[in-house]
Amino acid sequence: MTVRDTSARDLAVLALRDRGGNVSAHLERLLAREAGGPQRALAEELTLGSIKRRLTLEAVLRAFLAQPGRKLPGALNEILYVALYQLLFLDRIPDFAAVNEAVEQAGRFHHRRQAGLVNGILRTVLRALGSLEEGPPPLARDVIPVSPSSFRRLEQPIFADPAVRPEEYLAGAASLPIELARRWVRRFGLERTAELGLHANSRPSMILRTNRLRADRQTVLDQLSAAGVAARGHANGLSVVLDRGVNLAALDVFARGLVQPQDATATAVCLRAAPTADAAVLDFCAAPGTKTTHLAELMDNRGTVVAVDVSEDKLQRIIANTVRLGIDIVKTMLADKVASLPPASFDLVLADVPCSNTGVLGRRAEARWHFSEHALGQLARDQRVLIALAANFVRPGGRLVYSTCSIEPEEGDQVAAHLTRVNPRMRLVEQELILPGGADDPAAWHDGGYVAVFDAR
Repeated sequence: MTVRDTSARDLAVLALRDRGGNVSAHLERLLAREAGGPQRALAEELTLGSIKRRLTLEAVLRAFLAQPGRKLPGALNEILYVALYQLLFLDRIPDFAAVNEAVEQAGRFHHRRQAGLVNGILRTVLRALGSLEEGPPPLARDVIPVSPSSFRRLEQPIFADPAVRPEEYLAGAASLPIELARRWVRRFGLERTAELGLHANSRPSMILRTNRLRADRQTVLDQLSAAGVAARGHANGLSVVLDRGVNLAALDVFARGLVQPQDATATAVCLRAAPTADAAVLDFCAAPGTKTTHLAELMDNRGTVVAVDVSEDKLQRIIANTVRLGIDIVKTMLADKVASLPPASFDLVLADVPCSNTGVLGRRAEARWHFSEHALGQLARDQRVLIALAANFVRPGGRLVYSTCSIEPEEGDQVAAHLTRVNPRMRLVEQELILPGGADDPAAWHDGGYVAVFDAR
């Protein structure tokens, strides 16, 4: 089977069968050899959706296997996951098409003898599956949450009892790793955690920051409208939201540097940093340069921004964005050269550090499956080191901004509190935990995260 001849469903199965630990990267490699268009969009939807909903799909499959613990050979698991994802969560694909394609896939992936098994499982699920219902999904053992405002019922319960085993219920119904479900239930309660799970399983909005050096939001909206591209303003009053499925790289407004992809929560971090024109700014962990370029825009492309990251490849991504956006005040530096910078020499330092990504699970399909308490502890230790290092470069009277895409306290306010204990020069002036929201309204979508602002004495 050549990739060029494969369907979107086959691409999804091939990507999901990646054993290297990065399904998203494998999908991108496969798609790089494809023509793109609707096939690309569907392949991405099926692959990323199946990753996000993995534990829900597993629960459904187990419930309808004659031998629930049976290990299916070869690609049959992935074929069934892709088909079940379509039956449960995509209303635009006819059920018969999803079933028939899965049966044919069994043959294409050398499982022709199991085609009857695939057909039987999927048709049994369909018989037990209710139609799509409108309204907030009830927290029930027989309810599959589809979106914040829709759900499906099954004829039989398949999840744990939410009143008795809430973490196990959320692991199945919201497809959350049990360690994350456990800590979120402890912090937020069952209902709020279910809402966070729905956001994590939703399709994120494509949000674009307007490059204030070249255009304003209305100009961008007008040009998109003239090009026949559906778009609207974001609720933050600054950004633009595209309809799903638009190929951003093919848009003229992107090629000419009028816009840059950036979630509203990330945009708010740079606005809090409030850099002034002619300032000296240091951006730690800067690739791909989204916040770097936003800071430069807010500075009216005057002053200096030193963007730091760990590899030349990451620095080249920053440079590519600065060129496209018409920014020429950014200088790049490898992280191992940071010690050569004079201490206390920057007006503003941004430390947007690597984290567990628990605030952006809707955008990063595989992030939830990398979460563990052990990994969280290691990340928190690294973050304390990075913020302490960053603080050394803030001049007296300057500002340090610390941010993450995590909503875990170990990576947020606990890191901020640690810095104030070990560095009396740094005074915490504001901090905020932003929980993900807007899953039911593309124009209000925002990721979760944490931001803290310090003044240096």
